[in-house]
Amino acid sequence: MQNSCSNPYVKAGAQAECTGTGMQAEYAGFWVRLAAYAIDSLIVFFGLLVVRLFLAGVLSVLSGTWLGGNILFHYTLKDILLYVFQVLYFILCTWLTGTTLGKRAMNLRVISACPEEPLGLLDVVYRETIGRFLCSLSVGIGYIMAGVDKEKRGLHDFLCDTRVIYAKKIKVIPVYPRYQAPLVRPAGPGAPGNPPQPPYGGQGNMAQQQPPYGGQENIAQQPPYGGQETMAPPQDGQKID
Repeated sequence: MQNSCSNPYVKAGAQAECTGTGMQAEYAGFWVRLAAYAIDSLIVFFGLLVVRLFLAGVLSVLSGTWLGGNILFHYTLKDILLYVFQVLYFILCTWLTGTTLGKRAMNLRVISACPEEPLGLLDVVYRETIGRFLCSLSVGIGYIMAGVDKEKRGLHDFLCDTRVIYAKKIKVIPVYPRYQAPLVRPAGPGAPGNPPQPPYGGQGNMAQQQPPYGGQENIAQQPPYGGQETMAPPQDGQKID
């Protein structure tokens, strides 16, 4: 059931083509595949609850007939149908989309060793039935092989020549703090952002705050000629001393 690539150059470039982005594929290890299988097991469990309710009514009608007893060894018709619905979930999802709901949640995908060849239906059926049966028959060693193999392959991957990779690589873009230049205020009292400053080293307007001539008041308010008042011209009939 292996479809190994006979062309070594195609096999060498398989990792770059399988993702569709030209980037090297990254194989999925044991723990992430175990998490994906746990999610799939929960989905199958709740899905089979609906099937069990449906079969409960059907099998009650078939009780007392040969279909109501053991059909294949100690397996009844109910056991066979539940197993068929379980493997159909893995087969159809893997064959049609290359992944399952659990693998999609963990960003995983099943591919063939030759990226130009799609997964064949017989390969997928063989992988999800006999391959998984042999993995569980070996006390889980077939699954643990994915943790030690260079290409992270389990026993069922060896049998069907498949790989499990990360579907998409998420590019992390680092965010750096933007540099902001310090605020430089322009010099001068009238520049925007600066309070108005008085001229002459902090003093106010000398014409308004200080009287001229060394602190004296307006010279028009003082008598000229050394403190004498201004003499008015004599009027008619006025005696001049």
